[in-house]
Amino acid sequence: MNLRDIKKDIAYILEAFIEDCTTVATVNSKVDEKAAELFEEAVNLYNELMDKVSAKIEGSKKAYYTALRKELLEKTDALYSKLSDAVKASLEAPKAEKAPKAEKAPKAEKAEKEAPKAAKKAAPKTKKAE
Repeated sequence: MNLRDIKKDIAYILEAFIEDCTTVATVNSKVDEKAAELFEEAVNLYNELMDKVSAKIEGSKKAYYTALRKELLEKTDALYSKLSDAVKASLEAPKAEKAPKAEKAPKAEKAEKEAPKAAKKAAPKTKKAE
């Protein structure tokens, strides 16, 4: 593990998350505000981690950098969870709006009434075939 690799990992992972936020915001306009907030969190996390990488450390560099990578992955995972929750919430909102209409019930009753008639019509045909 060296400093250059950790910096590349931080940049790569957080840039991928920012790209995902942008894609989600482009595809789903209901998530724009939440995606912008997560975008800002990712930028702040990037700055925070780069400051930690550049800080002067005492002791084992390997242990410090390992802990830093673990922190990067945990915080990025939390950001992805927030993004996922925002997308799920935006997809569930239209379903909640459509639920009260309930226009499909009369069609279901009609289908139930016609089902026995269809069964009676089908039954004599099968008897004649035997």
